[in-house]
Amino acid sequence: MGTYEKTKRTTMNIAENYRRLTDQEIARLRLQGCKAEDWSLIEIHPDTDLQQIEYVDFSGTDRIGTFRKIFTFTGGVTRHAGIRHATLHDTTVGDDCLIEHVHDYIAHYDIAPECVILHTGLLAMTGRSAFGNGVELSVMSESGGREIVMHDRLSAPEAYLQAMHRHNPPFTQNLRKMAAGYAESQSSERGHIGRQTRIVHCGNLQDIKTGACATLDGVTLLENGTISSRPEAPTFVGHGVIARNFIFQAGSHISDRAQLTCCHVGEASTIGHGFTASDTYFACNCQAENGEACAVLAGPYTVTHHKSTLLIGGMFSFMNAGSATNQSNHAYKLGPARHGVLERGCKTASGTHISWPVRIGAFSLVMGHCEPFIDSHELPFSYIVQGKDGANYVIPGIALRNVGTLRDIRKWPERDGRPAGAPRLDPIVFDAFSPYVMERVLQGYALLSGFGNRWSDNAQEIEWNGLRIKRRHAEAGRELYRMAIDRFFGEQLQKRLERFDAPLPQDLYSALRPAAPCDGRWCDVGGLIATKEEVDRLEGDISNGGMTHIEELGNRLQAMQDGYEELAWAWTWGRLLEANPETTPDNFVATLCLPVIRKWADAASKLGRQTIADAYKEFVMPSHCAFGIDGDETEAEADRQAVLGTPDRQPLIQELEKQQTRIQEKADGWLQKINRL
Repeated sequence: MGTYEKTKRTTMNIAENYRRLTDQEIARLRLQGCKAEDWSLIEIHPDTDLQQIEYVDFSGTDRIGTFRKIFTFTGGVTRHAGIRHATLHDTTVGDDCLIEHVHDYIAHYDIAPECVILHTGLLAMTGRSAFGNGVELSVMSESGGREIVMHDRLSAPEAYLQAMHRHNPPFTQNLRKMAAGYAESQSSERGHIGRQTRIVHCGNLQDIKTGACATLDGVTLLENGTISSRPEAPTFVGHGVIARNFIFQAGSHISDRAQLTCCHVGEASTIGHGFTASDTYFACNCQAENGEACAVLAGPYTVTHHKSTLLIGGMFSFMNAGSATNQSNHAYKLGPARHGVLERGCKTASGTHISWPVRIGAFSLVMGHCEPFIDSHELPFSYIVQGKDGANYVIPGIALRNVGTLRDIRKWPERDGRPAGAPRLDPIVFDAFSPYVMERVLQGYALLSGFGNRWSDNAQEIEWNGLRIKRRHAEAGRELYRMAIDRFFGEQLQKRLERFDAPLPQDLYSALRPAAPCDGRWCDVGGLIATKEEVDRLEGDISNGGMTHIEELGNRLQAMQDGYEELAWAWTWGRLLEANPETTPDNFVATLCLPVIRKWADAASKLGRQTIADAYKEFVMPSHCAFGIDGDETEAEADRQAVLGTPDRQPLIQELEKQQTRIQEKADGWLQKINRL
């Protein structure tokens, strides 16, 4: 049973206590300017105060609740609950609602208690509707082939699987069938306005439903959509918004003349400042302002702020688009069929133009024009830059020492706008250095190591996957990847050791050994990091009909998130033993634990120093240009410090400096504890 049907049934149960109007009550309502096509179809609660019903036209079957509440508005203005200057047709109004100045009418709606509807044009059902559920979004390829069936329980991993796993037709068909079945369960000929919702100064609202505590303020037009909302995560739809065929999830904020057609907006996402989008899926915590999106699969934390930015035909997550970022999905042959992928954590510099198809590795920066058919997924944390000769170069691993990368990694969990403890649709693994990413770091290290025999005395660059790599960049990238690997192994080992109460177990090998091995590949399924084995098993269950309901899928995805840490450790354990093949249970401490901790201390210290040096670049400018423009050099320096601050007062730099002093202390502490075994 869907949410709407549950609400509808509750409303109908309340209505059993209602009664018809008496002749005296009808006469009184007429004196108060009210009219009805058939007074016998109007029902009221026994405690309804008829004094609060004025100039109302009734038609069809209408039920009216009580009016006890007084509402207070901005500036201290108060209004008593009631219905004034409105037309109601086949409408149920719950207790303590305030409905005034509905310029057209309200038709076929169940309005929950304590709602406010003021100065609004039309709120009506035009027939049976699924409220945006079941609408298809043509993401990635505008020409079709990766359509997503939208519904109000759609999670980012499900959207990813619907769009990207077309290699398995039975899976695709059954998953779409599940989504369509759920969508049909949400269809009704009656709309529902959730408890304590406010609809003020709006235009035409047709075939919509809202959850509790939603606010619609100054909306121009809404057609065929769901506005999910909860008291702990209220949804806001504001001035000038036009949306057709949409779903807005709880806690989302859509405002300032945004125009959306066939779009899903995830939990705690913000769309505004004239942003336009069509056939686009936004997961949770996205921000889209000023620009445009078309046929985009936007995973969690996709951010675009600039008027000149167009996102089209791509898949992104944890991404930040620079100004004037653009993509080309059209080769002017068979239509806009091309698409591309920026893996999690990517950024684009201002003026970046990418010609699809392209696949960019995780946590990379793209600058300039990016030619089609480039694939850098084996080299994460890289810069993809357009050289002076027009060719595309890759600088492997350089983002590992970039303070901006570190800042991004830290800010994402801190900026999760979804209330803690409340239900969340999108299961997310925030780990930047997850097995999914570290697989690619290990691949990158092996790849760059294998380039050694390709360098001749005269060759200072080579070509790879549509990119050019300079020798010095390859050598530096290899070293950065090595340090990242050493740091990762050390951090993971320490995390497991921290689980034990002092002293450490004598048989550390058995205590740390995972219950089952995990040696396969990993996937980033719309922000959920999971093993390929788990994803394949899920595909199999859906393909063979073992899973048939969307709720089951949601539970399964949540279970995958819950089991991530143990599987991640099992994968790390396997990689540790591969890197230290002489390890046995008897020599485990001396052969693996002690060297891993020592390598971690060295790598963490070196990467930390490079990151701090990168942060200091913000404070070391070659000139005082634009500072202290009316004074001398002393005033310019004072002006610069007043605006930018100084390194010793910058919070992130201070934290990094403190970490540097603690690295060796932490390493020495673990080495002492382990040596006691």
